[in-house]
Amino acid sequence: MTDLLNDIEWSDPTLSIVHDTEWEAEVKADIGKVMDIHMRTSRSPWLRKTILKWPRYEAQEFPRKLADICVLVAAQENACRYCFGVARSWMRLWGYSKKMINNIERNVQMADMDEKERAFIRFCRNLSRSNPKPPKQDRDELLRLGYSPKAVAEMAFLIVDQCFVNRVSTFIAVPPMDELERLPNSILGRLLRPLIGWKLRKFGWTETRPLEGDPESFPGVVQKLIGLPAARAMNDALNGVFESEALSRKLKVLMFAVVANSLECKFCIAETHDMALECGFTEDEFNQALSTLSSPHLNEQEEKLLSWTRETIHFQNGPMQSRIRELAKDVGEPMMLEAIGVASLANSTVRLAVLLG
Repeated sequence: MTDLLNDIEWSDPTLSIVHDTEWEAEVKADIGKVMDIHMRTSRSPWLRKTILKWPRYEAQEFPRKLADICVLVAAQENACRYCFGVARSWMRLWGYSKKMINNIERNVQMADMDEKERAFIRFCRNLSRSNPKPPKQDRDELLRLGYSPKAVAEMAFLIVDQCFVNRVSTFIAVPPMDELERLPNSILGRLLRPLIGWKLRKFGWTETRPLEGDPESFPGVVQKLIGLPAARAMNDALNGVFESEALSRKLKVLMFAVVANSLECKFCIAETHDMALECGFTEDEFNQALSTLSSPHLNEQEEKLLSWTRETIHFQNGPMQSRIRELAKDVGEPMMLEAIGVASLANSTVRLAVLLG
């Protein structure tokens, strides 16, 4: 059975808070408050922006109730203590009953849910878990039950969006938001729940800028989202990763390739193969890097991060957080933070490609 909130193993943070006044002012102007995670990701411009926006993505093509459930289920399946606590509190403040939330957490079949809603929850659990890889039959079941292809694509994006946030939060071991978790059961929370819930809804985010031009990185993934705000959101994150100079492009391409190879995603393997050749790898060097997790194109620190990337596909919180803490001592926190973002986005991108490809 998937862990319940208080059963999740969680350590002290693996990376330090870094203050950036300009960034913190931007966050405060957007959501009114700078949270711990915004300061621990502040050194990476693309990562901090993605972490600010993606948790608040508002679905356009399927009911808000299912999107709310998605956030809770993804956090639980990924055993993210931070995100699970936040999602649980948000749902209480939005008016969902404690009984309903408990039933979802325990995967109890609820009489007040129809077949389409139950199928969505299965889809969400299985894609979040994706062991060994995302199940296409769950997607096909949603289509059979009457969800549109665009709705299913957005469902898949929202799930991998949340999985990205879950991984980043877990790898950093972001401290749980104790004050928020206590709020729904407090006198103030009970009295002002409708007002607080309404205010929380105001912080939802939808990408309104259209996707301009052809996608540069993993176009086959982004194009599956055309017509949704998710297309621009995904494209911006991928562009941000590969434009960042915190890690070498060669390392980032191999990190995506390792995840693609492990999850047997033919599209992403082909894409990273072509990207590697453009970076100067030969065919043999690329294949050798995937099999040995080492390469003459990488230095010692980069090889350590490449080897760690395979561990990010399936992991246990305690050992992973300890591993990151030790690895950060070897490579430095700026490189470790960037690697956390790259590995997390690679896992989400490849899972989305497997499902929608």
